[in-house]
Amino acid sequence: MEKIKENIEKGKRLFTHRIDSCRFKPGDHIYAYRGFGSYSHHGIYVGEDRVIHFIPTESDGLSKQDPPCPKCGYQHNVHLGVVKTCLGCFLSKGALSSDSLCLYQYEESKLVKKLKRAGSCSSAKCLPPETVVNIANELHKENCFGRYDLVGNNCEDFSTFCKTGIRRSEQVVIVMNLPMMPFLAKVLESLKLSLPK
Repeated sequence: MEKIKENIEKGKRLFTHRIDSCRFKPGDHIYAYRGFGSYSHHGIYVGEDRVIHFIPTESDGLSKQDPPCPKCGYQHNVHLGVVKTCLGCFLSKGALSSDSLCLYQYEESKLVKKLKRAGSCSSAKCLPPETVVNIANELHKENCFGRYDLVGNNCEDFSTFCKTGIRRSEQVVIVMNLPMMPFLAKVLESLKLSLPK
């Protein structure tokens, strides 16, 4: 009977990584879908309802300055870069965000990884949880993960770096390997070169 339950759980893992936040352990790489499920936001759970995650390093200039969160003190458009927030602030991003938290899976087989959605798993080995938390805390303390770049240095890069020591965004890898991307990259580059300085 235990073997059957174990196989059912493994089967469920192929399709969903949703998990109740009370089951998170410090050092877990978590994520939540945003933009109607078109992409996911990533962070490292460090315990006591707190997540360290990487957000844009410059204010968007469009949003008003929100009052600080009464639970964690986070303030949108004030605290930038590597931030430590409560789970509620990690999830908040307006009407386009999901209230479901997911657990990023590591050490998945190449076959299983191909079956899963990009940005939900990796075949890489991960560091011990205490090391992951220490890395995340140090990067937060120094706010030193570089300039945020959606393609080259984003929240998934930050979280996988904390877990494995390697920056990698599976979401970006999939998008950049689409057949049209080399063409679009050339068009964008030519536009950038032709813009007046």
